Amino acid sequence: MGGPGVQRSYNFVRELNNAGYSPIVFTITEVDIESAKYQKDFSLLEKLPSNINIVRIESGQNFKLVEKLIKWRVYRLFWYVLYPLFWEKMARWPFIAYKQAKKIILDNKLDLVYTSSGPFSSLVLGYLLKKRLGIKWVADLRDPYTDAYAWSYPSKLHWMVSRIWEKWILSKVDELIVNTPEVKKLYIKRNILPESKINVITNGY
Repeated sequence: MGGPGVQRSYNFVRELNNAGYSPIVFTITEVDIESAKYQKDFSLLEKLPSNINIVRIESGQNFKLVEKLIKWRVYRLFWYVLYPLFWEKMARWPFIAYKQAKKIILDNKLDLVYTSSGPFSSLVLGYLLKKRLGIKWVADLRDPYTDAYAWSYPSKLHWMVSRIWEKWILSKVDELIVNTPEVKKLYIKRNILPESKINVITNGY
């Protein structure tokens, strides 16, 4: 995927490698990226050192079903009633990826997981790994979640539930990275986390 926020994540991984760490990247398959119609810039892969291990796991999203629901003009009904399943295109991926992520973490004795959002469903994977394996969790938000204008919700009720969930899950991270000082101020005002746990790394650093 592309965009300045994603490039920031690539830069972060590359610099970790340059500092002597051995990051392992978990992501979806290239087929899923194409099927989800995400913005793509595969040239970013060429900027990563060749020794970085990239693990691709299928998202579990049934894109053909979604296309049919849209074609039959009933997608909004499913979006409304089954919102957790249709929250994001990759909503099922954290649960599918967990088992393999757990094995890799234990086999390699890793002590930190870094998630990059959106998609915000990746926060679920970070939370599960932290809770069940006791490792540190750093969450990087390339954009705010419920405060972003780019996101839409089936109803005001869905937005309110998402708002509660956002505050709850972000309260579990060890460190939070946001992309602007304004977002940091916003999260401090909303009592998401103490100021000492929120760091700013701008896009294009």
